[in-house]
Amino acid sequence: MKDEKRLRIEAECARLPLLFAKYADNGDHEALAALFTEDCTFARPFQPDFPFFGRDRVQAIFRDRPPILVRHIVTNVLVEVISEIEARGTNYLTMLSSHASTEPPQEAGGIYVGGFEDHYVKTGEGWQFMSRYGQVALHQGGAMPNIPAPSDEARGLK
Repeated sequence: MKDEKRLRIEAECARLPLLFAKYADNGDHEALAALFTEDCTFARPFQPDFPFFGRDRVQAIFRDRPPILVRHIVTNVLVEVISEIEARGTNYLTMLSSHASTEPPQEAGGIYVGGFEDHYVKTGEGWQFMSRYGQVALHQGGAMPNIPAPSDEARGLK
């Protein structure tokens, strides 16, 4: 593969984690879900052992959560091109949020640092996440959130 083609694929895939953060922070769950293939897999950093299956389930996670003020800071984005239609990547994620109000400025609860392992594929809609597995590595200023395990139905298993 020519360097120009590989660099273009890397750039297009590297935009996906940045767009994910933007849409999650802005509450645009439809645009966020459109970053994923219909048959995707997504594991949230706070619940890596409970992946969700399908674009509609990813959208529901963000559509149905209570309103919060949140900012995701994405860094260390690396993309490895496998072929003209497949790539893999990693990135770090720092998340700060407030559940008190959605109006800035607010005091953040904890600081959570982790990352994602991503699998990208090129579809008729362009480059999309085929899978996205997150995990928290470090946190400060608050305990890890105690989020109840999602039902099998919510995860797209039934």
